[in-house]
Amino acid sequence: MATDVTIPEFTIPSSAASALLTRGTAADTPLDSWPTEAFRTANTEILALRDDILAAIRGDAGGAVVRVDPEGLDDHQVSTLYWNFFTALFRPVPQYSSGELIYPVEVKAGAEETSHYSSSNKAGNYHTDGTLLPQLPDVAFLFGLSAATGGETLLMDVDSLVRQLAGLDPAHVTELSRPVPFDVKNQTEGIRVKRQPVLTRTADGYELRYVRMYIEQGFAAEGTPVPPELLAAMDAFDKVSASAAEHAESVLLERGVGLLWDNRRMLHGRHPFQETTSSRRLRRVYGVAADERAQ
Repeated sequence: MATDVTIPEFTIPSSAASALLTRGTAADTPLDSWPTEAFRTANTEILALRDDILAAIRGDAGGAVVRVDPEGLDDHQVSTLYWNFFTALFRPVPQYSSGELIYPVEVKAGAEETSHYSSSNKAGNYHTDGTLLPQLPDVAFLFGLSAATGGETLLMDVDSLVRQLAGLDPAHVTELSRPVPFDVKNQTEGIRVKRQPVLTRTADGYELRYVRMYIEQGFAAEGTPVPPELLAAMDAFDKVSASAAEHAESVLLERGVGLLWDNRRMLHGRHPFQETTSSRRLRRVYGVAADERAQ
């Protein structure tokens, strides 16, 4: 069983929230044109939150929950507030080849027939974000505009999962450390398949790039079957992840609630959900490290 992840929570006070709204963004700003310049401020509350949240993401927790009172704020104001706060910590990067910097994570008609997990109500499918991008994002951020029944987001520590995987069979870790094809259609211009390992050993532990669907589609694009050793390793990894998810801390991304995590060493997924009385509407942002963003 994986060690439970305890995710610290932080609240943006009303005075800091007001300061974060001093840089406005027009409501009709295209998704690929939001300002990537650092939000610079002398507000001590924002600076203290920045330091504490960065320490949480880089530390054992691997993530942080952020809350703001959404009373009196419309969707665009909540998005602007969190966008400015994010740029005080990280440099936003595009999520697709089409350049979106802030992306709606909402159920869309026909998504079940596509590979867009973010546009569906599928549960599980534990993965890392941005595996198809030229550079894996250092951090991912989701914040809520409205919540459904269920749909809580889960985070799991990759190093803990690898230890469990090695306990089942060390060959699984070796197999997932070899480069495998990821289907990158519509993501990287002129390239259909990108080869990269699922697990990469670093000085600090393991980095993860995992979306099983993209790997299976990558082999299909090459016209070759998935090797049985790799299938066994992915089956074992999925089993370990599913077991860990039963005990992982979960976060319901209600309106005004955000979750940031280290995208290189945390696996994430979600519980199933039903949109009975309200829809699950989130916004997603990717970022890379940028020193002293808010000073």
